[in-house]
Formats: sequence, C-alpha cells, structure tokens
Amino acid sequence: MLVRVFDKLIFAILFILALQVPILADHYRQYLSGYYDATREEVTALSTLAKKHGYPSANAMLEALKQNPEAVVREDAQRKAVMFSKLTDIEDGIRILAHGHYFEKLWYMATPSKTPTLGKVLTNYSPSIPLSPSSLAFSLVTAILLNLLFWSPYFCYCQVKKVKHAHHSYR
Repeated sequence: MLVRVFDKLIFAILFILALQVPILADHYRQYLSGYYDATREEVTALSTLAKKHGYPSANAMLEALKQNPEAVVREDAQRKAVMFSKLTDIEDGIRILAHGHYFEKLWYMATPSKTPTLGKVLTNYSPSIPLSPSSLAFSLVTAILLNLLFWSPYFCYCQVKKVKHAHHSYR
C-alpha cells in the first residue's frame, strides 16, 4: 500500500513539473523577444551607419573596423559582429518557442549553452498551470512516461521475485 501511495505522489510531482514546461517556454520566449528587440535595434542602427558612410553593408563596415590600428575599435567591431550572429540564434529560439512542440521547446531550453539564459528566466518565474489542451496532453504523457521509467526497475524486481517464488513453490 505504501508503494501505491508513493507511486501516486511521484506521478503528481512529475505531472506538476511537466506542466511547467509550456509556461516556462512562454516566459523564455518573452525574455528572448525583449532581447531580440534591443539587439535588432542595434543592428538596424549599425546598418544605417554603414550606409551613411558608404559601406555596402554593416558586415563590410565591421570588417573594415576590424582592420583599424586602434585595439578598442577592433574589439568593438568584433563584439558587434558577434551580436549579428546572436540575432540569428535569437530568431531561431523565438521560432522554436513560439511554434515548436513540447519536446522541442524543452530541448531548446535545456541545452547547456542556454543555461545562463534559463537561469535569468527562472529568477522571475512563478509556477502556474497551462490552459491549452495540447500543453495538458503533452504534460500528462510526459509524466506517465517518466513515472513508468522511474518505477520500471521496481516492477522488474517484483516480477523476477514473483517468478522465482512461483518456480520454487511449483517444485
């Protein structure tokens, strides 16, 4: 009986945790959207500056600045070039978090390179329950599968014990 109660408790905890993934993904997407807006604004300003000074693109301007004899100008150009590549990563993240399925979102957020951002998102996160049927269904399926995975060693042990007991009592 204690095992059944423990099983239900474990399932409830897993279900509540699984329910947090869609909400956390939404918070993460909102965080990325704010970061995207700020980064996009900076990229647009750099593109405008490049055109104003006769460069064919912002990348061409940054390549020219990387050749500058002043170290501070070269480092700033390198930092801005990294910002351009981050913009593409942010766009991909927003797309996954807005349109991806449950496991894509979970995988994206759980990627080790995303850990610092996830930490920032979690500081302002408060648990809640998603209302969409798909989020509830994915959470339920995930909790059931994790619960089965958690209990499978115990179930195997019980089956082996039952088979051994039946084999010994059959003699």
